[in-house]
Amino acid sequence: MKKVFFGRDSLKKIQSIVEEINAKRILLVTGKESFILSGAKIKIDELLKGVETIVFNDFQPNPRLKDAERGIRILKQKDVDLIVSIGGGSVLDMAKLINILAAQEDSLKFFDIVKKSNLISSKGVPLVAIPTTAGSGSQATHFAVVYVDSIKYSLSHIYMLPDYVIVDPLLGYNMPKKLAASSAMDALSQAIESFWSVGSTKKSRRYSAKAIKLILPVLRKSFVSNNNETNDIMALASHLSGKAINISKTTAAHALSYPITAYFNIQHGHAVALTLSKFFIINSSSKYKVIDKRGGYHVVKIMDKLFNILGVGCAEEAELLWKRLLTSVDLSYNLKEIGITSHSDIKKIVENVNIERLGNNPVEITKMMMYDIFEKQ
Repeated sequence: MKKVFFGRDSLKKIQSIVEEINAKRILLVTGKESFILSGAKIKIDELLKGVETIVFNDFQPNPRLKDAERGIRILKQKDVDLIVSIGGGSVLDMAKLINILAAQEDSLKFFDIVKKSNLISSKGVPLVAIPTTAGSGSQATHFAVVYVDSIKYSLSHIYMLPDYVIVDPLLGYNMPKKLAASSAMDALSQAIESFWSVGSTKKSRRYSAKAIKLILPVLRKSFVSNNNETNDIMALASHLSGKAINISKTTAAHALSYPITAYFNIQHGHAVALTLSKFFIINSSSKYKVIDKRGGYHVVKIMDKLFNILGVGCAEEAELLWKRLLTSVDLSYNLKEIGITSHSDIKKIVENVNIERLGNNPVEITKMMMYDIFEKQ
């Protein structure tokens, strides 16, 4: 990553980036309604006046490979020399997918690259990532989610890290409340999962801890009112949680969230938050198999430190805190209320869980445990 610009009105920095690159044709990867509601469209139209721009927003909220292929065709046909992505996590992921896949040898099939990131050999054109939600942290990561036939894959390569990042909190001020709540829980979940991940380091845990400490005092306030100061804090916290998972990656709650989103149309952050509280208990229990190579003592220490950061004394208190947080932002943790009502529904989730993310959890998660998480909620 070359440069990160943070703060209100930092969107104006797009002009200096365009000048630095001497960009002639820009592919704007955007959301549809969010691009307008965030105020980004009006500002970008003015800031990029005189530069040829091509807008691509013809894709589903959860990035699909066949959608990315349309963007790739546009990029190649228009001979684009800069990509600017503006939106939530799905938008930023879509831009990363288009850029990295388009840059590889024509003889390679896109799905083969998705399955084998070691086939990636070229970086692509310069990419600017501009989040309009305080949630995914995608602007700070070198991976992107992509769905193929409702199955979630995660393409990961250092070349996918955006070259420039602009975090302008003003773009998140008009987020719909439900999206703001889901985004906030996504950022908090990422920070928590990163803290206990098998891939965590001292550096990633510093990012995680800071993000958690920033979010907890302002979560409810940022949801209730468009307070500039709290929105600024949430934007920073989201970026920090993104930096944390860029090192550690996410774990079991995220692994379960993808089929919940794909099959039940639940916003990603809400889908993650539905099960995360159960892993306070599971990851603290001595009766399950530890798969973190640093051993059981390390996991116990990490969980104790996490509880301290959360201001609770044990796993059970953390679970109760989590339910209070969800309630405070009007997100249900009742499975039946969100449409998961039968054993066949639960089976659809368990049978389509993301194995990679599941393997990042410090404790081994079996199918029986996953069924228990849902059936005993």
